[in-house]
Amino acid sequence: MEEEPSRAERRDNARDRQRKRLFIIGGAVLALAVIALIVVLVAGGGGNETAKKKPTASQPIPGTKLTLQLGDVSADSAGPPAQLTPDQAQAVLNVMRDYLTIATVQPLRSAKPAGDLAGVFDPGAIATVNGADRGVMVDEGLPKVTGELDVAAQPVTVVALADQNGAILLATAKLSVDITGGTNAKGAPLHILRQGDFVLAPDASGAWKVTQYNVTVARSGAGLDPTTTTAATPTTTKKKGSK
Repeated sequence: MEEEPSRAERRDNARDRQRKRLFIIGGAVLALAVIALIVVLVAGGGGNETAKKKPTASQPIPGTKLTLQLGDVSADSAGPPAQLTPDQAQAVLNVMRDYLTIATVQPLRSAKPAGDLAGVFDPGAIATVNGADRGVMVDEGLPKVTGELDVAAQPVTVVALADQNGAILLATAKLSVDITGGTNAKGAPLHILRQGDFVLAPDASGAWKVTQYNVTVARSGAGLDPTTTTAATPTTTKKKGSK
């Protein structure tokens, strides 16, 4: 006959079962918490703000939608095979997102001049962005968007360029955005189409910045004459031996 478990063994077994139940319950609670957090984030978060500023039928709260994601990421190398790391690809995408936020979303929402783009463009490129190309690169001086603002972008294709040692030197990003926004002007909503190729390189600190670009923009809508303009940074070539 099998021996009956002792009182100590029964107590230990009961304790083990209790631990297992706690782990199961704890895991379920954690899973529910994560699901709840995801639901809040998808809904836009800020539950308290929503409660304070409830939308009405006559004056809905305007919203801004900026959709930007990576497309194909590849690398060309003059030497051994190279690869743009996920962190590097994300850094390039972040620069493109910062550009759209500062150059498009903020001025259209506020009807004020765009903010500082020095964190997006290197010193050589920012000079032309703030100069002759500003009307193409920045969406300021346009009717203020008081309704929905939708900045819809195609997935950003990134191609990295490596040297003979396989080290990544540059990356090109292709940006194509379709922007629509409701204004107080009577007539068609504001419509902006912007397409461009951006060449980025890490600066001395390792931060990726745009060093060259070739951008075309078309704008139309109530109060605007349809226009299509192009801007490209000049390419300078140093002579051998020059400083």
